Amino acid sequence: MNNFNAIRKMVGKARIFAGLFLICIVLPSLASAFVDHLPEVGQVNDNNDVPIHVSTVAHFSEKQVKEAMIRRAKAVHDLWANFGNNDKDDVAKEDAAPVTPTPVDSTPTTTPVDPTPTPVDPTPNPGPVNPVPADPTPNPVPANNVPAGYPGATQGPPVAMGYGGAPITQNPSDQQTVPEQAGAAQNHPTPEEIKEQRKHAGLQVGFYDSTCPNAEKIIKDGMNRAFGNDSSMAAPIGRLLFHDCFVNGCDASILLDKTPSGARVEKLAPTNGATIRGFELIDEIKAELEAECPGIVSCSDLLVYLSRDAFVVSGVPYYDVPGGRRDGMESLEANVIGNLPLPDNTVDKMIDLFKKKGLTEEDLVVLIGAHSIGVAHCFSFRYRVDNPVKATMVDPRLAGVMKFTCTTPMSTLAFDTTTQYKMDSVYYKQLSGKRALLESDALLNEDPRTKDFIQKFGDDENGWFIKFGKAMNKLTSIQVLTGDQGQIRKQCRFVN
Repeated sequence: MNNFNAIRKMVGKARIFAGLFLICIVLPSLASAFVDHLPEVGQVNDNNDVPIHVSTVAHFSEKQVKEAMIRRAKAVHDLWANFGNNDKDDVAKEDAAPVTPTPVDSTPTTTPVDPTPTPVDPTPNPGPVNPVPADPTPNPVPANNVPAGYPGATQGPPVAMGYGGAPITQNPSDQQTVPEQAGAAQNHPTPEEIKEQRKHAGLQVGFYDSTCPNAEKIIKDGMNRAFGNDSSMAAPIGRLLFHDCFVNGCDASILLDKTPSGARVEKLAPTNGATIRGFELIDEIKAELEAECPGIVSCSDLLVYLSRDAFVVSGVPYYDVPGGRRDGMESLEANVIGNLPLPDNTVDKMIDLFKKKGLTEEDLVVLIGAHSIGVAHCFSFRYRVDNPVKATMVDPRLAGVMKFTCTTPMSTLAFDTTTQYKMDSVYYKQLSGKRALLESDALLNEDPRTKDFIQKFGDDENGWFIKFGKAMNKLTSIQVLTGDQGQIRKQCRFVN
């Protein structure tokens, strides 16, 4: 017992000795070493308060060290404050999604390579060289948010409401005293006349090879840049082209904000309005083209090339597109009526409309495949599930998705929820399985004149790709202006 007590006393004394050694010897040594190295990170540049490392050690007073640390803390605070402000400017894009890899363009180029390295532009989507004024003609939507002409639309003049019910400014043309002009009745050319027009249209592949060699590259780069920032940008460009070409031909009239007549323009028509976008991208690319080769590339060719690139970046193999179109000088809202298909059109109406433009039943089904990408607004299909007869043509699972998604008429749902940003034949398989959003698309699978094409393209994606390029070139040669017709606009929103 005495031995055990002796051992305990010895252990206690050892602990006391170790504590005194730590306090008196070790800690002062560590403190001295820390103070000697503190100035290495404490020295501050008076110009920007950013710490500077130095190779030699200098000793500061305690006051100097405290002041240096205070300035450093302030610099860090300011840095994070600026970083937070920049985040506020980054507005999320609607329908944004993971970026689909951009197909590599295998088309050879004859543009000489500049051996001088080009500085990298830190901005992924630079602004136009010549800034274009903000769009003065927002897209109007009626009071119940359903555009006129669509199922469930309220009759009467449009109410000044924008996308989602936001207030909009009045069309500048409406402020003028010029009376609104009725659109002239269109004399649709016969298929034979259209073939003759195309034969002498003057369109050719490589049209700008000598006058603006980089034109197609500038347009392609602009589309790739936009798609890289927002995968949903491809579909709206194709929609713009289709809505332009079906109204008085491919003359970029849908891009005009106003014309000398002062009448309401095409983009204000109910079937366009809030359902079309992409004008800012076209403004940006047009400014780049004007900086490269002023007054050479037309807005109509820009839209055609851009649409091709939008489909290619979405998965369609590259196809050549002829150029040489010139821009129209007229754009009338009244001309849109009866010239664009509606989501509740019968197959007879669609075939008749396409034949007036020189397109066949097969072309109709081929071009409907563009619905492989993009979205539809609920006002264009929600009514189907509320109608007992029409509801039988909708897959019950899709009907449930429609009801769940469509909280407002302007809500959207992807045409192809499986591969929303990829052009492929999946959409045709969905048509065969009653999974079409639009009634007009669903009816194509019921009609013997078009049903076989849907089955064919669903089973042969490569065959559809080939026909798609050909059908697009037929579409983009409808009633084009060439030679000395029309003009080459300096800005796509306004005539010269």
